[in-house]
Order: sequence, then structure tokens, then C-alpha cells
Amino acid sequence: MKRFTLSILASAMFLTGCDDDDVKVIEPDNKDRPAVLADFAGDWNLSGQGQIWSITKDGLTTYNFNSKTCIKAEQQSKDDLSEAIKYMSMSDKKDSLTFDSPASSDLMLSKLDTLPEHCHASQLTKQMNYPQIFDYVWHTLNEYYAFFAIRGIDWQQVYSENKPKVTASMSKDEFIEVMDEIFTEFGDGHLSLSDEFDNSADGNKIDSLLKEALLLDGENVDEAIAHLHQQEIRVLKHLMEDGQLHTYENSDALFYGNISNNLGYIRIDRVYHMVQDDSDDDLISKIERDLENTDKVMQKVLEDLEDTESIIIDLRYNGGGFDDISRKIAGYFTEQAYVFGTKQISNKMHQGQLLELKVTPSESHTYTKPIYVLIGENTGSGAEVLAQALKVLPHSTLIGEATNGSVSDSLTHELPGGWELSLSHEVYKNNAGKILEKAGVTPDVLMPAYASVDHKLITDTPIEFAIQSQGEVTRHHFDAAMLDAHLQQALVDTGLPSLSVAVISGDQIVYEQAVGFADIENAQKSTIHTPYNVGSISKAVSAVSIMQQIEKGAVSLDENVAMMNLTFDPNNPANEGEQISLRNLVTHTSGIKDSDMILCTYYVHETGLPLLSMFGIPLCDAETPVTQDLETFLANDYFRTGGRYVGSGVYYDDELGFPNKVLGYSNIGSALAVHAVEKKTGLNLAEDMQQHIFAPLNMHNTNWHHTKLDENNPKAVQYSIDQNGEKHAMPEYSYATFYDGDLNVSSHDLSKLLIAIANKGIYDGVRILSENNVEQMLAAQSDVFNIPYKQGVFWYWDGSFFGHNGGDPGTHAKMSYNHHTKTGIIILANGEDFTSGKDEISEMLNGLESHLYRFGVQYHAKAQQ
Repeated sequence: MKRFTLSILASAMFLTGCDDDDVKVIEPDNKDRPAVLADFAGDWNLSGQGQIWSITKDGLTTYNFNSKTCIKAEQQSKDDLSEAIKYMSMSDKKDSLTFDSPASSDLMLSKLDTLPEHCHASQLTKQMNYPQIFDYVWHTLNEYYAFFAIRGIDWQQVYSENKPKVTASMSKDEFIEVMDEIFTEFGDGHLSLSDEFDNSADGNKIDSLLKEALLLDGENVDEAIAHLHQQEIRVLKHLMEDGQLHTYENSDALFYGNISNNLGYIRIDRVYHMVQDDSDDDLISKIERDLENTDKVMQKVLEDLEDTESIIIDLRYNGGGFDDISRKIAGYFTEQAYVFGTKQISNKMHQGQLLELKVTPSESHTYTKPIYVLIGENTGSGAEVLAQALKVLPHSTLIGEATNGSVSDSLTHELPGGWELSLSHEVYKNNAGKILEKAGVTPDVLMPAYASVDHKLITDTPIEFAIQSQGEVTRHHFDAAMLDAHLQQALVDTGLPSLSVAVISGDQIVYEQAVGFADIENAQKSTIHTPYNVGSISKAVSAVSIMQQIEKGAVSLDENVAMMNLTFDPNNPANEGEQISLRNLVTHTSGIKDSDMILCTYYVHETGLPLLSMFGIPLCDAETPVTQDLETFLANDYFRTGGRYVGSGVYYDDELGFPNKVLGYSNIGSALAVHAVEKKTGLNLAEDMQQHIFAPLNMHNTNWHHTKLDENNPKAVQYSIDQNGEKHAMPEYSYATFYDGDLNVSSHDLSKLLIAIANKGIYDGVRILSENNVEQMLAAQSDVFNIPYKQGVFWYWDGSFFGHNGGDPGTHAKMSYNHHTKTGIIILANGEDFTSGKDEISEMLNGLESHLYRFGVQYHAKAQQ
């Protein structure tokens, strides 16, 4: 946030980033009196910015211009500038003027003999229609914008394609929409065109936090983002030793506390208004007071945290502010002055002086013990300056994602009719000479900075990583006895028949337990070795088998599925372009959907009749046996016109039913993927998995067919829970597409597989998949837009967690592993709410999942001690 337009000098103060202490300036000749505005009379050009200051004894007028147009902008009286004069000085030749901004760097202006011709009164532009505004924006960016090449923008092409769309008769909303489409391509948070009512087009990119908000509430994004912030504050308070986040004089700019006696936490949400200031003072007085308040805040915080051995500095939600406040804050974490980069005006019209970015140590307090700086895409502008200043310190570690990459100062031009244009014109570089624009400040440890899955678990992965790095054990640790108690309570709260769980730390199972009954009627208690149906976790296991075939060279993700020896063509008949690949199927981007008749494909083993009929739902033919053979089902009943289970349709509507258009979760597509691999290789993958996955990992209580499990250790009976909490035992059932959800596995066995994947293909010395193929399986395999997950080969990422969940009638299963905290969780249950009953079961299990996860995180932290 470097964009302020409260006045002409406000704009000047925020145009730049850091002081240039080497500029030599001379004050007005008469030393017997303070300088007055008349001492600086003249027309002064801000080179490379398209701005002129015209100063007289009575005030200041600014002109905004490009090579085609000049606009007379805001005027200020000498009274308005009374506090600003003390920051103004001239060179000894009186041909340059320096404004030493209290918020940012020196601003250098050169003397003009006269105003440019088109800035003379008779030539000034006083009104603009939409085509004229478009032209002004285009020419101004063309001359003063610094990053067309870096951001990959063909600006001439933009003009050719968009100028015809802009007419004088179009509505304001239509005009803003055109400009917003143009600016969105930039991904530049300092690029905007706004009117006096705050309607705007801007270059902001869609970052991960915004994606989370869109998923939460796409209709009320601002409210959704506010809710995510509230959830994060809730998590932070939970993580603090005293359950509180402290502030200085109720400031909402900075929060702090102790995570433990040895680990402090500081969250800085902006680098301006460090203490709220609602006074009527002029802007410069407020800035001066803000700098003083920054010292007060930082001194208080470091006094309270001085006994810690390390501090987390959280900048993930910091949109920016004043560079000088960023530099002042950085000064509290060094004992030596240092340079952390450079800045320079750089555009078609001007190459300015290269200015060093400097930090001076605080004279009162310095903290030089380890600091962990958390950054992400919402770390913007002035906060990126702070991140870069801290990054070069030898005792700092930056954690998270690259910052926003909108680092440049914001140049603002006022246009007639209340319009204002903001653009980036200065190049910031780090000490290695790398441009920070677009790339941002990069972390030392890369991990997702924001994820609502963390909120669900009442955790924060980057913070947990720092806790583990320091080997800290916080007040929220759990021992096995406490977990046992929570597990029993979860059973009572949910009404589930049983729960079987496991916690993984690194490559070890560090906690596993089962409670309740696998079979209520026969009083058979559940154990960690009891096989459970795990629903769609089956897809993740199928993925391992597919990757084994890829590793052998038998198949490829890029193969055309129709050419994999199928007896039918699964491609959308309306699609004459790119055909479905195996990659499309394993990433749910094939355009294939599950029709409404998919529920009728579930059949009772004993009778072969539809399972759904037992729930009294008249959707299926209750008297006709369900198709049980996978190839028959796919070839005759689904991908054939008029097929038995086509129902509401096989593909998404229109072009969304073509490959690579939309991510749409598909059970049918998943089963088709396994079937295609079987047809291409000639293998029965259920048998092949038994031989090449389950047996090598000693997964003795795992099988695709319940009848092949150890008769002395049968699978858990599946129960549906009705609205009254009563448990109804379900008959054994399956479906032709069983690879998408009918695996039976114990929590102990599934933990082994999860460890093998987390450990790059190895469990207990046995390798089931190469490291490269594990990485490929987990890596994003599609560019199709997805919120908020990263989709691999069936496995998906949510923040730092990868895994898969599962649900079916009588089944509830969770499997996840946090790549950065090295903590995994397995939760299996033989009950759920299905079509009627207790929808809150899944939410209730979030608490148990949180406790299990906390145990694993702390176990790993103890291991670091």
C-alpha cells in the first residue's frame, strides 16, 4: 500500500521508497529566517513521472501530463503546505529541488524554464469522455509504466484490441469492465483506474487467499475474506500461551504474544497508522507522529518479548504502507546499518538515479536472535520492502510463498471528473540485482501461506513449522491418555458405531487406537486392524497402482483413452477437438460427470438389487439386478446413447463437457481411468495391487473384495444413522465402478501406505514407487482452474496437506499428511448420515482431527529437541 492521494504532497511522499542520504542540498540563502514557500517559486519537473509542481508564494499547483495531454490537477495554499516547507531544499545552483519525504525517500525535481506548451492555460484538457480517458491512460502507461516486459504485456496490441470497444456513449460500468479486463492481465496491485465513488478497474491478481474466499462465499467476497481473517485470529489466539493477542494502545496494526516462553510472535498487518490517529492535523504531522509511534510500539513489543529465544514476524496479511516505517521496524532487528537493495525510476521517459535501500539500527532496542518471517501473496508493497529488509539478515528465515510482487512505488495522476490513475514506475532490486516486481520477495522455506484447512484444525502450518524448527512444545500438547479420552468423547458426540485412528510423525506411527463396535449385533469391538470401507480414498490407492504401470512404461498419462484397447469411445460426441487423456481422468478434467442415476449402480451383494431401494427412494428399478461388471457398465450402460444409467447426462453442458475446461469430480471418470489401464496392460489391477502394494507393505488386512479378507478379522459393518440417532446396519454392497470407492483397509494398514507416499515411495525399507513417480503423482497435473485444491493423480493438496477423503453409505474416512510439519492423520468410521440424519458428524470430527494433528506436530517438535 503506497497509494495515497490526500494531497499533492501526499502523493509525492508515497511515490518513493527510501532515503537517498547522499544528495547534497542547500537551503535558501537567507539563514536568518525559516524558509517560506516563495523561496522555492518556479516550475519543477518530476522526471519520469509526468508531473510538474508549479510553486508560487501563495501555493502549489500540480500538472499531470503525457506527451499528448496535460491536466491541471489539485491546488494547495501556502497554509496547507506550512509543515511541508521544512522538508524542502534547493541545490546550490537553484536548478533542482529536493523534497525530503518523512515517509519515504528524497524526491528530486528539476527546474523548468517554462511549462510545456500543452500545459499552458489555453491548451489544458479540462473534460474527458471515455475514449479520451482511455487514450490518456494508454499514453501515460506507455511513457511511465516500468514493467511491460516483465509482466508480458504487448501494450500496442492492447490498444488495437480495446480502443474500438470504448465509445463516448457507453456506460461507466461498461467502461470500467473494459479497463478491468486490461489491467487484470498485469497482476499489478498498484495499477488501477478509479472514479470518485471508488468504482475501479485494477490489476490485482487472484491469489490463494482470494480463492479461499471465493470458495467460502463467491457472492460476498469481502465478507468471506473478513471471515477468513477472523478465523485466523481465532487460531492465533489458540496458539498463544495465554490465549491472547496483545496490542499497543488498542492498535489494530500490530499484534503480539508468546507462543511459549522461548518463542514470541509479532503480526504486523500494515506499515502505516501504527497507532490509530483520528486527529485533524495535517498529513505531515500525522506521518511524523506515526514514525514516533512506530518506535513506541516496537520498544514495547521487544521489551515484552526480550526473554524469548526466537520470534515469528507475520507479514502474510500486510498490504503495505510507508517504506520508512518498514525500514524503522527492520532497524530493531540489527545492530549494524546495512543496504538491502536499490530502487530507481525506470521507464521510457527517464532513467533516474539509483538509490540504495538502507536500514539504520534502532538506538534503543535490537533483537538479533533467530527470527522467522512469514510471507505470502497478500504481503504487498511497503510490506515487501520490510520482507526484503529482513530477508538479508543472517538470523532470519523467510517462510511461506513469494510476496505479491507489486513492490514499485505508486505514481498517481488525477484526471477530470474525479478519475484517478495509479501505476508502477520504479524498479526495486535486491542486493543480487534481481528485480522484485512480479517475482516478489521469495521465501527461504517454500510452503502455502494461507489455507482454510488449517482453520479447521485450529492450526497454522507456517507457524507450526517455526515451532517445530525451534523444538518448542506449547501449552496445547496432548499425551496418549488425553487422546484416548477425546476419542471416546468423539464417539459419544457423533453417535458413530466405532472409530479407528492413527497419527503419523515423519515415517512412524506414533499413536493408533480404536473405540466402539465394528459389529454391534455381534458385540465385535473395533481394533486398529479392523478393515473398514474407505470410500474415495480408494482412488488414491488406485493412483499408486496407475503410477506403478507408468513407472514400468506400460502406460502414459498423455495417452488417448479411446486408444487404450477399449471396446467403446468415452469421448463427448460433440467434441471434435482434443480427446480425453488418462491425465484428464485422474485429474477430474475430462468433462465426464456422474449422472443422477449413479446412486442406482449400488447393489446389495446378496441379491444384486439396488441398495437405494432400502431407503425408500423410488429412483431405481427395484426389481432388476444392477450391472456388476465394470466393462459392461461403462460400454453398454453409461457411454452408450440410451444406456441404462445415462440419466441426467454423461458430460457437463456445452464446452464444459470437453477435456481441460473444468474440474468436475467424477466417480465414473475415476473408474474409467483404472479400467483403461487394465485394458492397456492386460492386468487385473485389484490383484496386481495385492501383489505389488499390499503384500510388500505387510498390509494384511486390506483387500478390494470383502470376501477375501481374513475370516477371523472381518470388515466393520457399515451403518447409516437416521435423524433420531439410531444406527441401521447395512447389507454388504458394492458397484461396478468399485475402484472409485470400495477398498477395505484397516487404519494400521492405511498408515503404512500413507507413510510410504510421504517418505517418497518407501516404508520400512520397502519401495513401492520411485521417488520421481511419487512426486509426479502428488504434483499438480492440470492447469484447469481449481479452488482451492492442487490436483495431482487423484491425490490432492489442500494447503500443505495432501491426501484424500472418503464417504459412502455407512462410510466416513479421512487421510491427510502435512508435508511441512511431517504429520499425518487417519480417521476411519463405519457410519455416516447418508441421505438423512446428522449432517454435523463431519464437522464434529474436526475437533478430534485437530487433537490428533496437534499430538503429531508436538511429537515431531519433541524429536527436534
